Amino acid sequence: MDKQGVLRRFTRFGVMGLAALGIMTVTAGAAEAKQTCSTGTNHTICFTITKVGSDTYDVSVGLDARMSRADAQNIIDQPGDPVDAWAMGADWFDNAEFRIPVSWVRATDNGLSAQFYIQVPYNALDEDSDGGDELYARARLFDTRTSTKTYKSKELHSPF
Repeated sequence: MDKQGVLRRFTRFGVMGLAALGIMTVTAGAAEAKQTCSTGTNHTICFTITKVGSDTYDVSVGLDARMSRADAQNIIDQPGDPVDAWAMGADWFDNAEFRIPVSWVRATDNGLSAQFYIQVPYNALDEDSDGGDELYARARLFDTRTSTKTYKSKELHSPF
């Protein structure tokens, strides 16, 4: 074998190896996300769980409740929190796993919009000992003028 042929093969395989290593690095760093959204006559709620580390997850809930801007602003301006959100375990009884703090809430031309976010460890999502976890988001809108409205997302199923 001549020296130039060996050098060409080494260079070709070295470049392919570096490309493969780069692809593996990008793929390994990609977040794993699960999301579900539910839409009703006057609302949309989305629940997202994203794995961001070996034992860390981002959990978020988005809520859009359709109403007038004035009604939405009245709810925001009333005393106390206008909204809250919880991650719920879906079993033969529904149990609250943890509260998801509100990031922001605002009145828009389409109604009231709110976003909730928390970062949690694996064990906060592990609600069943058998390895199959069923979680959903529950958001509540507190309107002292009328009543509390509760919104539920569809379930996310995963062995977290």
